[in-house]
Amino acid sequence: MFRRYILFFVLLISVIVSGYSFRDLDWLKHESEHFVYIYHNEVAGSVSQIEEIAENTFLGLSELFGNPFRDKISILIGGYEDRSNGLANPVMESIYIITIGLDYPYRNDGFWLEEVITHELSHLFQMTATTQVGNFLRNYFSRLYLPNALQPMWFTEGFAQLGSELIGDLYEYDYRRLPFLWDQLDREDPFLEETVVSGHSGIGGEAYYNYGYAFLTFLNETYGFESIQELVRIKSGILGFAGIDFSFERVYGKSYQELKAEFIDFESEKWKGVETPSIHRLSSDIGEFVSHYKSKTYANRLYYIGFDREQRYYTLYREDTEILRTSMEIIDFAVFENEIALLLFEKEVSETRLYFFREGRLERTKYSHLVGIDFAGKDRLAILRNSLGTMSVEILSLRNERVTTIFAAIDPEMQITSVRASQDGALVAFRVNTRGNKYIAFYSSGFDAPIMYKIDKDFSLGSWTSGGFLISVENGFGSSVYLVTSEGEMTNLATFSRYVRDPARTREGIVAVGQVKGNKLLYSVESKTTEFKLKETTVEMRVPESLEGEKYEGFTSWRFVSPIPYKGLSLLFSDLTFHNHLIAGGSFDFGTMLPSLHLELCSIDYTPVDFTLSFEFSDLNVEASLEAYRQYVINPKLAFGWKAELNYPLQVSGSINVVLQDSSVLYGGQASLKTNIAVRDTQTATSNLLDVGIRVDFDWKKNGFALDSAIFSRVTFGEDPSLVPVELWDFRDDSNIVVGLSISSDYTISRRGFNLINLVHLSEEGIGAKIDTLIGRSFSWRLAIYKFETVYLYAAYPMKIKAGIMLESMRLLPYIDFALLY
Repeated sequence: MFRRYILFFVLLISVIVSGYSFRDLDWLKHESEHFVYIYHNEVAGSVSQIEEIAENTFLGLSELFGNPFRDKISILIGGYEDRSNGLANPVMESIYIITIGLDYPYRNDGFWLEEVITHELSHLFQMTATTQVGNFLRNYFSRLYLPNALQPMWFTEGFAQLGSELIGDLYEYDYRRLPFLWDQLDREDPFLEETVVSGHSGIGGEAYYNYGYAFLTFLNETYGFESIQELVRIKSGILGFAGIDFSFERVYGKSYQELKAEFIDFESEKWKGVETPSIHRLSSDIGEFVSHYKSKTYANRLYYIGFDREQRYYTLYREDTEILRTSMEIIDFAVFENEIALLLFEKEVSETRLYFFREGRLERTKYSHLVGIDFAGKDRLAILRNSLGTMSVEILSLRNERVTTIFAAIDPEMQITSVRASQDGALVAFRVNTRGNKYIAFYSSGFDAPIMYKIDKDFSLGSWTSGGFLISVENGFGSSVYLVTSEGEMTNLATFSRYVRDPARTREGIVAVGQVKGNKLLYSVESKTTEFKLKETTVEMRVPESLEGEKYEGFTSWRFVSPIPYKGLSLLFSDLTFHNHLIAGGSFDFGTMLPSLHLELCSIDYTPVDFTLSFEFSDLNVEASLEAYRQYVINPKLAFGWKAELNYPLQVSGSINVVLQDSSVLYGGQASLKTNIAVRDTQTATSNLLDVGIRVDFDWKKNGFALDSAIFSRVTFGEDPSLVPVELWDFRDDSNIVVGLSISSDYTISRRGFNLINLVHLSEEGIGAKIDTLIGRSFSWRLAIYKFETVYLYAAYPMKIKAGIMLESMRLLPYIDFALLY
């Protein structure tokens, strides 16, 4: 009876869990001359367009840099995540793209599909470029051989931005990017390495995108494109492992630091005398690492979002009053009377969800995959929805949950990036981008369809004010704010010397969000100067023809990856999606003079359940095991999972677990709490054992101080607890009752921002201490004192390395540990 209840509970959880993952969709495959496209059926209409862009990009990049590929490049295409995204995997020679494009504040807003494909393919061409000997090593020994990837992040991302410009004139260092450049040139020490390598800046990682693009563009325009080609060629050989300084010396006869100084002098002379905009009083005292952004007005009061980049929390303000503070990212918000609606990003499932803030508490709703909201009168929301890659503008009735679709962008070349409504809900406006052409659309219940007006320059849609909506329009290197009506009448209200977005009208004048050493609220006194009228236009949508591909079979499309040091020496193979892995290898014991062989097949987020199937032949004995498991995210704070395991020699076990986790602002820092409760039953040919375990992890970080702690306890019911030994913190115990405690504390002394021969970048450094204990049949303990360094090396991914001494059961031993940070 109990087993029936467990099965019913598992099935029930499977049904009520919302959200999508890779495994939840049907994946298809299509091939062209140079690419394999893997996509879910809902974005099939984008594939032919993506194929055209990808093949043209391949030809362009091949002409510029040669063709380093033996196999076809795989492109994974998805539309189920709620933020635009692209990722290049040079090891697998694949790229991953999301078909929805968002309106980034630090990059020009062109044709999303073209921009993301050219950007990610530029990554692949640059990072996989090798010599003939290198090609042999990559194809037949290890795809991990990537000398071009040994470079700072500014070079990696800057090259991809430049590559998009060179082959398709898709990018430019436009007015959206310039504020970062101007802010840096205003410093005594512009473009610190800690800023452009680790992203330690008011705009985060966008700093290395923008600096790398500007610097490589300077080299291209000053020394010629041939120098960029030569730079890639030299880095493609064994000398690429010597770091970028060696390559720069060979190509330009100057060090990186000398070239960087030239770049700074050139840009300083070009942009001297740039006007500094007026900072609003609500932003005048904030520093670079606290950002104010996304401003709106309601009832003549200013609302805006704040983000503390160092403490990692978001705040909603009403003028100078804090309304809400949360560790979840606020994507958008709307206010009407006493109602506050918010879109929060649930990173566990990469989707947004509608929340309401009522009586001091956040209330989670069932509405997900929304990327924009605004109140359209009482009990009605204008929403921008992502329906598996298709953007649509809808009206959601909060009273009866009725949804009315206003407009759906069925054309994959079209993106919708924001939605606003008048306070009475009579008029809804939204921003449309078709292949980089921008339109403002208006809809009212009296219209048969939305009215479209093309605006020849880049613009951002802002708040409703008396008679119309505010928009900020590109004006040279700055922005002008206009009032626009549904009849297309435009009235100029204010001008800003920098790019601004999300304009709103307040008592002080026009307020908008712009960058002055971090995102701030800027203002300009109203000055009505010009009026003109937009011409109504039509936007033709191409109804896509869904490409009928064949079903993708992940267990028949293997690619060799690399030898790896796993159970001796193993060979790693992966499918094209990198969700399935096959590992085969062996070792030799010179003591017994016997070989050991193993084979392992594992799949994560591909089949209905995750699994690992393994066989091992060791010491003339055969061992085999099958593990099947699945974790269900119910909401950001609750997850449920199960695991079943079958081993040979015979051992069967099954377990269920519940994970409770939360993060919040605590005493001015960021705190997180995670509790994992697991119940497991293990059966062998001779015994049965039930064990219950609980682990509580608590972390807290503030101003360079970090506290990490974990409490663990396990109790067994049965005769032989050695069936399920506890292996924790390098200790092992097989008692009936086991209790463990681990506490570590780190303190950051400084951020070095130091490059060692432009090969290794040292970022944060500090000191720390750690104590681990485990109590069971015996008392195991250790105390460690260490120094830590955050090091950027291969492909600029950071590692935290700890080294010191430890006292373990009264023995003095060296202590070393490292972790890869993502």
